[in-house]
Amino acid sequence: AVEFFSVLVIEPIVELGGYPERHDDDDDADRNNTRYLVAWRILSKLSDGSKEAGGSRNASGSLIIALQKLFINGKDNSKSLAKNLFRAVYHVGGTSLGLDRQEKSRSMNDSSAPMLEDELEVNLFDPTKIEIRTGSWCLLAALCSCLTADDSNTTKLSSSTANMSLSQAVRASRIDSSFLTLSLKKLRALMNSPDVPSDKKANLAATSRDCLRVISKMGCFVPFDDAKACFVDLQNDLESFTVSVALIPSAIYALIALTKRMCDDDKNDESRKKEVFGEVCNWVNRLLHRCETATDSCLSSLAQRRSFLEQDEKLLSHVLYMVGELSMVGFTSQEESSRLSGNAVKGSRDDVTYPTDSEPVRGLLIRPSTRLVHLVKLLLPNSLPMLSSAVAEHEQLTPIPSALRAHAFITLGKLCLRDESLAKESLNILARELHRDSHSDPAVSSNCLMVIGDLCVRYTNLVDKYLPFMAACLQAGEGGSSAMVDNSGSCLSLSFQNRKTCNGYSLVKKNAILLLSSLLLQDYIKWRGLFIHRFLAAVADEDDEVSCLAQAALRGPLLEKQPNLLCNHLVGAVFVFNSCKAHPIYAAEASGGGNGLTIDFEGASLAGIKGCHRRREVYEMMLSNMSDEQKLEVTARLVKEILGGALQSSGDLSAVCNMPAVGIRHATRLPSVRIEAATNVLTDTLTILTSPEIKVGRKGTEDGEDDLVSANGSRPDQQRNVHKIRLLTKISRKHLMEIVIPIICNLKTVLEGSHSPLLKQLMQYLGKIFRSYKSEVQEHLANNPILLQELEYDTRQYEKKQKQKARDSILQADVVSNEAAA
Repeated sequence: AVEFFSVLVIEPIVELGGYPERHDDDDDADRNNTRYLVAWRILSKLSDGSKEAGGSRNASGSLIIALQKLFINGKDNSKSLAKNLFRAVYHVGGTSLGLDRQEKSRSMNDSSAPMLEDELEVNLFDPTKIEIRTGSWCLLAALCSCLTADDSNTTKLSSSTANMSLSQAVRASRIDSSFLTLSLKKLRALMNSPDVPSDKKANLAATSRDCLRVISKMGCFVPFDDAKACFVDLQNDLESFTVSVALIPSAIYALIALTKRMCDDDKNDESRKKEVFGEVCNWVNRLLHRCETATDSCLSSLAQRRSFLEQDEKLLSHVLYMVGELSMVGFTSQEESSRLSGNAVKGSRDDVTYPTDSEPVRGLLIRPSTRLVHLVKLLLPNSLPMLSSAVAEHEQLTPIPSALRAHAFITLGKLCLRDESLAKESLNILARELHRDSHSDPAVSSNCLMVIGDLCVRYTNLVDKYLPFMAACLQAGEGGSSAMVDNSGSCLSLSFQNRKTCNGYSLVKKNAILLLSSLLLQDYIKWRGLFIHRFLAAVADEDDEVSCLAQAALRGPLLEKQPNLLCNHLVGAVFVFNSCKAHPIYAAEASGGGNGLTIDFEGASLAGIKGCHRRREVYEMMLSNMSDEQKLEVTARLVKEILGGALQSSGDLSAVCNMPAVGIRHATRLPSVRIEAATNVLTDTLTILTSPEIKVGRKGTEDGEDDLVSANGSRPDQQRNVHKIRLLTKISRKHLMEIVIPIICNLKTVLEGSHSPLLKQLMQYLGKIFRSYKSEVQEHLANNPILLQELEYDTRQYEKKQKQKARDSILQADVVSNEAAA
């Protein structure tokens, strides 16, 4: 894949170096020009993919990984490759914005200069020019991320990629870093120009984001005067809230890099780092104060108008997002808030929180004012609280748009990551939005879930008791009304595709699967109570995407971490899925995991006839991912604990088996719900036992057909595998004859006495065993000739049906072929 990427994307760019017109031969020129444009088109598609929800990390991350592997494989040539890539991207990045032609037009003194400017602006939005511009800045951002800064405290990446730092690559390429600030200035002008069509501005925003990311990595190479001018422009844009929400994080990190550049002088490292801390603190505090003033003013205005306008929602969204990002400046996951300084580096050097060249403000802690935190909290409820006591009691509260509430919860989460006391106060608020009775908007619930997940990593002991709320998100929107009221009425509100069987809560479910899987794999949380059964229920979710994601998590990393996960809980799943709460196995499953933490199964409805198909889907998935040894164990438990338990003198299972088919109400005092649950447990058990997936050594075979691979001529590992399967098959046969058959025969007698409808399924299972091991069953049932005759009759009937099916399929095939020939 890396070699293909190199041939398709990297080689055309390096060979032509931004000058596709180099070749004189017409055929070669056309061919190379096509390869060149295709390379930029592929990179532009990667950049476009980064604009989708969750796509930024995948698209840009894949490009960075591809470049890293390319540099590693290049070894001694990697330095030359990095240098040539920087030169090519430098040339294309400038020309795609018209910077070279702009300089020419400015140098002209005749009257043709204005005409050239107009022509230049038109050419900037040529489709090919857009693809080249987008692809070049996407590649440059990936290059900067791939090559680490020249810093011994950062990562080990610099020694394993191109054997050179970012500073070495920039110096070797001899590019003029002032083009970064010139490009950003041109992009800002185009974004703010009323003459640029709105459909073109989305692409400009993506390019601006990449440009800001590059400045955040290469800010130290920008000339001092250019850095200062760019710093002022960016700061003004942030203070005026004209930067789009998507660009706020990149703009803040670009400001940090430019601050470091403006503080570069002859001072020693310690003094320079303290100066950077101080300067960053100053402008961060100014921006926070500006956010506080704007929020206070907007909320005061809303209290008078009693309704949200589109500009109110847009402004508050900008403010909330900016407050959250500013509060994360200097954050590192290993920091201890008690040792962090608000304006300087204190104490002894610590590699975790001490600033580095690549992270100049690591360890910096700037807490927003109490007033600003309070204003953020005002935007959390469904309705805006009354800010004035003079408001009449009969007046309705002002509803807060769901999109704005979602922003507010994310901002609160970022503040909590750096303030443990605030986290303690806020966890109940966050958990409340996850409760199934809250009927929160899916975007709000999803954001609250992600915040609690981050807090679980940061403050594990605090969040542990909120695991039941997180687990309930696996069935979000089920078991109650899922109606949602859209209060926003603006373009900022989230929209969801109208799938056939799902609603907006699918977003919550998918995020829950990913988040909980990650926390389980890192041992931040454990399987407790009915947590595993909620996860299993997600396998049968009505939304195909949720179902596939749950299966991928369970069958992949979770099962790899705990190989007996599915085997240990299949028997318990039969009782939990059918809500057979009176049985001791259900109680044992519910209390599993210890610590007194209970995770229930409320809201996850798989019981009854409606959930029959979904239950079978889960059982089949579990069986198909078990080893033969585990299938033997599961079979033994199903027969002994469920079918054998039905032979006992007490319990719901026994009552159902002894209950006559008529006169049910007079035969037992059990409630109808318990009768139905116990009946479904026995039905599901027999369904699992007759499933082809549970057969040891053979998958989907009947009537003694053996699909084992012949050991003759096979490799030694194949031979060992075949011998193992044959041994397990013999053990399975012995187990069926000595344990299963006696229990089934006794249960058959009980069911015959009560004329139970379960007898039909029991005979199907017994017939399956008879067809697979006819001689052994005949030997064990020699003393029961009546049962043996029944099985032989059923076998003959089964064989007739199979032959009839075969004939019907052949006739149907002949009809189809004749119709096709005609």
